[in-house]
Amino acid sequence: MNLEFRKIYEDIYSSIENIEIIDIHNHLNPQALSLRNYEDVIFYEYIRTELVNTGMSYKYLEEFKGIEKLKIALPYMKYLRNTSTFWSLIKILNDLYGFEDKEINEKNWKKIIDLLESKKNDETWARNILKNKAYVKKSLLTLNPLEKIPEYDKEIFKGGLRMDSIIPNLNKQSLSYLEKITNIDLKTPNDLIEMLSRLIKIFSNHIVAITVNIQPDDDFLKIQVNEKEVSPYISMLKEVGTLDINGRRIFSSFMLNQLLELCKEYNLVAQFMLGVKRPVPGASPPDYAITIFNSQQLLDIATLFAKYPEVNFDIFIADSLLNHPITVIAKNYPNVFLSGYWWYSMYPEIIRSYLRLRFQMLPYNKVGGFFSDAYVADWVYGKAILAKKQIAHILTEMIMEEYISMDLVIDIAKALLYGNAERIYKKL
Repeated sequence: MNLEFRKIYEDIYSSIENIEIIDIHNHLNPQALSLRNYEDVIFYEYIRTELVNTGMSYKYLEEFKGIEKLKIALPYMKYLRNTSTFWSLIKILNDLYGFEDKEINEKNWKKIIDLLESKKNDETWARNILKNKAYVKKSLLTLNPLEKIPEYDKEIFKGGLRMDSIIPNLNKQSLSYLEKITNIDLKTPNDLIEMLSRLIKIFSNHIVAITVNIQPDDDFLKIQVNEKEVSPYISMLKEVGTLDINGRRIFSSFMLNQLLELCKEYNLVAQFMLGVKRPVPGASPPDYAITIFNSQQLLDIATLFAKYPEVNFDIFIADSLLNHPITVIAKNYPNVFLSGYWWYSMYPEIIRSYLRLRFQMLPYNKVGGFFSDAYVADWVYGKAILAKKQIAHILTEMIMEEYISMDLVIDIAKALLYGNAERIYKKL
């Protein structure tokens, strides 16, 4: 950064670092926001993938616990010092726990464990991180339709209903659970419609969105299915326990369209997650995933957006090659919004490229600037700091290029971090 850039950047960052955020996708446990032990912070999912990638055997991460686990990981930790995930980890340790070093090594690992363990199971501490460090205004929990709705603080939390276990992975066991909680013995397509209706009604006071992870080879988006086509697969699912490829397509298409009708009825946002294929044999655990997208799928998705103009769709992408085509789609469909940086996109270079293009092509009320994908409060903070720094960087570039003026910066930042989410997710 040259001096002029740095001065503007520092002014902008200092102006936005305390702006509230709405975290529209995470995996927090509302009854256990704090770390259970130091591993929840040090061995966060992204860090584990990077450790395996350095050559550390995954069996050590799975089989060892406590002090021994970190001791084994130390020789590999040094290779992570350049990654932005590790940068976020160090920011967590520095800013939240008063740790002063910039690396984890043989000299300081015991101190790190002591610092983190001193706050384990401390829910007051974790809540303080969310409210007064990460400045979380509202947080959307990932709720599972096959699990009991957890107790949660309604001041902070609402939910997004993650549908992976139903679309496209419905099986005999999950169907049996749905029959039980909805009090329906599935025999006909009308029963299936009623089952989904009752399911959403059960969750309706707790959610503002349904979330669907669409893999690149999923092709159920493009087909139109009637009740007659669904009917024979109901008996197959109940008797055999699984569906063949065509049955999965037909069932998934039918259920997705019914759910989108329910989104319209209950004023729910449809969150679509695109650009990841998993599991992929040989890919680094625990992810077992790579980024890829299917260009034909974009036309199928656009057709779906046109079919449901009353439903707001919020799109998360993990493959940067999707950024331009999905931004073009958002430019063409008023009900399509783009938010955050999913999974392999949560890195400064990718975040900036997303924001740069989206700001150039879209009105800024179409863009969401953050979600954490975090499992504990500490990592909400780490991700929030990373995202805010990239937002400040892009806004600085836009000012240096005379694309915007300084008086627009705060308006854009507030819209990205909470304003747009409040408008899109009407039931917040």
